[in-house]
Amino acid sequence: MSTVDSTRPREGRFDGGAMGTADIVFFVLAGVAPMGVVVALLTLSIALGDGAGAPGTYLIAGVVLALFSTGYVRMSRRITSVGGFYTFARHGLGRHAGGATAYVALLAYNVATIGIFGALAYFGGEVISEIAGARVSWQVCALAFFLLVSLLAYFKVTMSAKVLGLALAAEVLLLLGFDAAVLIEKGFHGFSLEVFQPAVVFGGGFGVSLMLAFGSFVGFEATALYGEEARAPHRTVPRATYVSLAVIAGFYLVTTWAAISAYGVDHAQAAAKDDPENFIFNASTDYLGQSFTDIMGILVMTSLFAAFLAFHCNTARYQVALARDGLLPRAMARIHSRHGSPVVASGWQLGLVAAATFGFTLAGQDPYLGMGISLYGLGVLGIVALQATAGISIVGFFLRHRRGESVWGAIVAPALGGLGLVVGLILMLVNYSTLTGSDLAWVNSLPWLLPAAAVAGVVAAGRQKGVEPSDRAYATIQSELAAAENARRQGE
Repeated sequence: MSTVDSTRPREGRFDGGAMGTADIVFFVLAGVAPMGVVVALLTLSIALGDGAGAPGTYLIAGVVLALFSTGYVRMSRRITSVGGFYTFARHGLGRHAGGATAYVALLAYNVATIGIFGALAYFGGEVISEIAGARVSWQVCALAFFLLVSLLAYFKVTMSAKVLGLALAAEVLLLLGFDAAVLIEKGFHGFSLEVFQPAVVFGGGFGVSLMLAFGSFVGFEATALYGEEARAPHRTVPRATYVSLAVIAGFYLVTTWAAISAYGVDHAQAAAKDDPENFIFNASTDYLGQSFTDIMGILVMTSLFAAFLAFHCNTARYQVALARDGLLPRAMARIHSRHGSPVVASGWQLGLVAAATFGFTLAGQDPYLGMGISLYGLGVLGIVALQATAGISIVGFFLRHRRGESVWGAIVAPALGGLGLVVGLILMLVNYSTLTGSDLAWVNSLPWLLPAAAVAGVVAAGRQKGVEPSDRAYATIQSELAAAENARRQGE
């Protein structure tokens, strides 16, 4: 009598129905790392950018991404695939553009994940040493975080969603507590509308603030990556995209406004420049006490852990999509039979994290300043480039397949959003040293890896043979949509 090993990896699509809207939202918001953004990028936006105009800049970035999302969610209804930007580019712009996008995504998400891990190892060592009252090396912390993510990534995706939900709830509630404390102390009149005046928003440093604002939203686009694992993906993915974007934009706007109000519109930028590392911590101590600030420090670590887990899961899913289409070794497409997790792709991604960490350590590089900032900066640049490419791809797709879609939602809005993202991409390239915070030549030369990856992707796409799984998935979905539309018309 033969038996089937339920733990043996299998090739194919992910099991559908595992994730609801809330699960996907947790992954997306955790990847965005709200606490980490508030402590780092938000402070830099105030200090180096347009100062008190930062809330208005976050509002502008949110509007641009909302325009982009109108086409993004329509595309996600037509194409349910773990390939995300790659799949969209392939169907919108053709095979070679898809290959270029695939390899840029592979580079961008991997280096972003490694960069986040470097920051996590550093801050984890600092926080745990302070709690323990004795020095704990960052290497020990890195190993512990690495093993924990390996374990969570092995099991069903909903387990990771629960962990991310807890971490996210803690950091969001803490920051909302800070916002509320400032509001109670200052009153509504203390939240000056001056921060939205055009002269303030578009003043000196606007370009830097807009660049950092777009960087703060990186990760929200991951909703489409979980389409194959979602319940009713044609509804769940669009809903999760809009919810995630609304929450992120609203949260950043209010928290930035509160931080500026805590110091005063006329003094916030000077305070951020004088002590950027403790800008938020000093304000929280003034309004809520040292104990609150100590907890905030701990949650910076948990926020980075949640971001590392979320980005690792995102990257592994990209690798599955590329392996299924022959752009990576086929073995990476294997899915765990019992847990539905991308075990092989996950193992390869974690192996790359370990190798990079080992290499940077041997080179004497700091885990945060050397590995963290340099690689995360490159990842942010690559992901914004992918978002801009997706905007163009969506327009290209709906110019040919607009049946049932409005001109505004399918073409005009994503075109405007894509244009805004191109502007953001240009600002990032011009101000790349500000994004990384480094004056090292090798760090600021890393963006050249992105066009190199694109060229490699074009070459790889030219060698593809046959019909890819993503094409078959697309054809199936188109048939389902047509059948649903016919049923609706008959019902009328």
